[in-house]
Amino acid sequence: MSAHTNQKSEIRNQSSETGPWQILVESDLLNVLILALAFVYLGNKFLPQIIDQRKKQISKELEDAKQARAKAEEELSTIKKKTENLIFEIEEIKTEAGKTAEVIKKQMQEETEKELEQVNQKIKREINSNQEETIQVIKKSASDSAIKLAEEALSKVVSNYEVQKKLMEDFVNELNKPSKN
Repeated sequence: MSAHTNQKSEIRNQSSETGPWQILVESDLLNVLILALAFVYLGNKFLPQIIDQRKKQISKELEDAKQARAKAEEELSTIKKKTENLIFEIEEIKTEAGKTAEVIKKQMQEETEKELEQVNQKIKREINSNQEETIQVIKKSASDSAIKLAEEALSKVVSNYEVQKKLMEDFVNELNKPSKN
């Protein structure tokens, strides 16, 4: 930079007269003006194309966004319809499940009642069977006791063996006859 400044100083010293062109050249004002004119020219030539291109790009992006939004709204409405249909189907399934559960519940109740009735009948049969066995045991025990008591009473009442034998035979014959009860 100092070399450049030295050259300018030498040029000034050589020329005693300073003119407008010399001032422009020495002060770099001409360079700035040329640069500004070049910017204006290039700006007027290329800037509208760049702005139009950017405008077209933004318009295209806006149109794409509008289409994407419309598509998203369509998909949203489709999803809403599917959701409503699913809710309706879920309600139908719940209703059917409730009906099925009621049918199964009734079937289970009926089967349980049948099983209880069968168990009840079986228990009654077993009770009757046990009751009959008990009655038979009691009758036999009562018969044996009656025979023993009769033998003892007869032995005391009758001292004769033949009379005793006859009474015993009659008594046993009476026992062997079917009872009226």
